[in-house]
This record gives sequence, structure tokens and C-alpha cells, in this order.
Amino acid sequence: MDSKNNSPQSPEVQVYKHPNLEIRSFLTQKDISSYRVEYFKRTALDQAEDTLKTLGAIGERAVREIMALPGVEGIHIKPRELRIRKQIFSSWDDLEPKIIEILKRAIRKKQIVRIK
Repeated sequence: MDSKNNSPQSPEVQVYKHPNLEIRSFLTQKDISSYRVEYFKRTALDQAEDTLKTLGAIGERAVREIMALPGVEGIHIKPRELRIRKQIFSSWDDLEPKIIEILKRAIRKKQIVRIK
């Protein structure tokens, strides 16, 4: 797994750089969505409301925030992986730190336990 090359790594989120330069996987130690594999495309996000809700509140919010970033084309989401395809004109230097921050927030929210 090549997760080096000056990317803002953290223990919570690791980045895998695929041979296809338009795709990167963001791997987490903790689940951020329910156990399913889904794909979301920028142009069809409005039609995927029901599917988004099946990810759970934290997974849904992470997908919405990442898809709102300029330059993100699509997301494959699994409980511990988001595989993101960027648009050709976009730069990973701009996108990667923002995506990592969104995922770190999702992980922190996942660790909050409600006590009654």
C-alpha cells in the first residue's frame, strides 16, 4: 500500500493511491457507515436519498460533505473505506486534506456515546 508522498496522513485515516490517478481510497480504523457497499455519483446524488439514509447518520453526512467539495465525481463507500473519484481538472492536493478532515470528524462523532 503506497500511502506516502507528502499526504497529510493520520492514524485514523490512511490514503491508498490507486494506479488510476483520478481515484484514491481513504481507509479508516472504525466503521463510518452501515455494512453495505454503495456508489454515489455527483450527477445522481439527488435521486439517491433513500440509499443515503441506509448508510446511517454519520455515513450519510460524510458522503454529503465530500460530494459537496468541488471536483469530486463519485464515491464508493464501505464501512471502513471511501473510494473517491475526482474530476480530471481537480487536484488531490486540494481535495485530500479536506476529505481527511471530514472523515476525522465522522470518526470522532462515531466515538460519542449517548448516556441516558
